Amino acid sequence: MTIKTIAAALVMGCGLCTAADSLSMQLFRTLAKETEGNMAFSPQGVENVLNTLKKYSAGDTLAELESLPMAATAPAFNINVKQADALFVANNLPLVPGVKDAVSVNFGQSEKAAQTINDWCRAHTNGLIKKLVQANDFSVLTAFVATNAIYMKEKWQFPFNPNDSFPGEFTTADGKTVSANMMSCTAKFPAAKGEDWVAIALPYAASAPTGEPCYFIAISPTKDIRNFATTLTDAKYRAIITRIGYAGGQTRVVMPSFTVDASTLNLNNALKAAGLKKIFSYADFSRLTTSQTDLYLSAVLQKCYVKVEEQGTEAAAATAAIVNFRAMPRTVVLDRPFIWVIGSLSANTTPLFMGIVEQP
Repeated sequence: MTIKTIAAALVMGCGLCTAADSLSMQLFRTLAKETEGNMAFSPQGVENVLNTLKKYSAGDTLAELESLPMAATAPAFNINVKQADALFVANNLPLVPGVKDAVSVNFGQSEKAAQTINDWCRAHTNGLIKKLVQANDFSVLTAFVATNAIYMKEKWQFPFNPNDSFPGEFTTADGKTVSANMMSCTAKFPAAKGEDWVAIALPYAASAPTGEPCYFIAISPTKDIRNFATTLTDAKYRAIITRIGYAGGQTRVVMPSFTVDASTLNLNNALKAAGLKKIFSYADFSRLTTSQTDLYLSAVLQKCYVKVEEQGTEAAAATAAIVNFRAMPRTVVLDRPFIWVIGSLSANTTPLFMGIVEQP
């Protein structure tokens, strides 16, 4: 079987669900509608930060998070995937006794706070994710940020010989033809063809002693890629990978090498469409903080990097869930000119003294 062009669609960390489509597939469909051009996201990264929020939530917030169709456990593959989690908390946030490993940050110094989180992302993605958040993502109203990082670099079980690569043509979604470095390899690749798709699975060389075999799964629709992506369900995805799993034999694959250094995605709309609604207005994180100030989930941000070439794949993702105070926290930072008054809180009394501080 010869496949001349595979338009790569990377599907990672898909937790299958029988009652409803998995969160992975729901998010994928929404992002396919919202984005243009190359897109990459990490379902596992999203689920990891949501599980961190779930760990510290209670009441309606916990119930809403538990209602999401997430995988019961993270997938265990036979490749080495490095993952890390961190919790950055405002230095004025009172924590519940027993909360450990939280990093205290002054979010009022937003430039420094962003640099701290971006430095953590860079360190845990082998330098691939250099900037996930910006200073304007934070203020004195930021309560805490839950982050996750994923990094993998693996070789193919059947590497592409660079000598077999050649300058070829790739037809883009709008029908234009562009030049691309086309890689070619013939090996025992599982591949199959359906009514409106062709697909192939490229196995990675096992580097861990146990776990599920891991593949780069490429699905190429015979018609419009966005229509296919925005209607892809768990049922159809399961049918495709089942068909691939039954198909063997020598297969020649020709596909482009590519790099996707995606822009930071805001996943709010995708998560709301998947069922998270109240948490964006009010959130109960009473298992993390004793603060009486209302909290809400402000944003879930993610940035991905994926590089596919002759020897293998390198990929990284960093995800952040930002939780804000709805009202001013119980710390006020007077780091700019202010008026001062010495007197009573009764509106009918005359202050003893009043003044302005422009420079301490």
